[in-house]
Amino acid sequence: MANNNKNYSRIFKLIYEQDTISKQEIALQLNLSLPTVSQNLKALLEDNLIRNDGKFKSQIGRRAVAYSVNSENHISLGLELFKEYVSITAVDLKNQEIAFDRRSISFDLNDNYFAELTDWIKAFSQKNGLTDDQIIGMGVGIQGLISFDRKTVLYGKILNCTGLQVSQFEKYLPYPVSFFHDADCVAYAEQDSSDSNEDTIYLSLGEHLGTAIMIDGKIYSGEQGRSGTMEHVTFDLNSDRVCYCGRKGCVETYVSISSLLNDGESITDFMDQLKTDKDVQKRWNEYLDYLAEAVNNFHMFLDNRIVLAGELLQFVDDSVLFDVKDRIHQITAFPEDDPYLSFGSVLSHPVASGAALPLMESFVDCI
Repeated sequence: MANNNKNYSRIFKLIYEQDTISKQEIALQLNLSLPTVSQNLKALLEDNLIRNDGKFKSQIGRRAVAYSVNSENHISLGLELFKEYVSITAVDLKNQEIAFDRRSISFDLNDNYFAELTDWIKAFSQKNGLTDDQIIGMGVGIQGLISFDRKTVLYGKILNCTGLQVSQFEKYLPYPVSFFHDADCVAYAEQDSSDSNEDTIYLSLGEHLGTAIMIDGKIYSGEQGRSGTMEHVTFDLNSDRVCYCGRKGCVETYVSISSLLNDGESITDFMDQLKTDKDVQKRWNEYLDYLAEAVNNFHMFLDNRIVLAGELLQFVDDSVLFDVKDRIHQITAFPEDDPYLSFGSVLSHPVASGAALPLMESFVDCI
């Protein structure tokens, strides 16, 4: 919702940051006259961006009216799209999740799939009382490289969806759709959760390894959108581990959850046997060695914070983090004065959450 009035934007941003604030405090902090503030508050109320949130408590005199963001009136949707299931979340103007659902459905690059999927999305909105006017758009986290305009999958080997267009969704939905690389979604979700703008490498440890780089609070994707795809850095050219990209020895084939498991084995089964099965223990130790090697190599390349995120975090505790740090200490070429490795905090559907957040950020920036 664009508005050319600079004070309109400044006042909204201040209310957004402060949660609740009075007209007098807005005037004081922004050095504006009370009539100017009143005029813009009226416009923001008419546009349903803010609301009158009662009055502040006061021991003397008239109590000041409290203004806050009308967070429920603007919603962004986030969809995580995987081979065997999809998850969807609805996020309000303050980036709070207000609804979530998941469905088992096998990905297929045909109209029947997208018609069924979008029917489910519309049913999700209806069930949770979300109108088309409230929804500013939907972000789709997908396993693939995405064009800069976020409308096309440039490379989607895992789902075999190279060339997929947002139009496959938009012909069934009344709001705009944007694609995001799934690893970037995890980075967005983790950054929002930690409220940090530190330059960071995010390693999403899931069925496949996903990596993303955040610089100055933004995803760094490079000229062709390939920066951050460190899962395809090669450990060993002579390896017999074949990556889905067609090459051998990619970090993906050593550090993804798939690389840890035997055929037909789930991560839950693996972790249940970890304390008693020597073969499982051996595989786990090898996996942690490879993870430490990957983290050490990436840190040599970009000397900044590294966050381990994704599905694996549901099954481990801080003792594993300390273990990985110790393994890194034993192999690193340089002494580490400051700890740079940490676990992420978003354990539930980070791809869906992260797909919704950039849309809301862009919406707020345009006000």
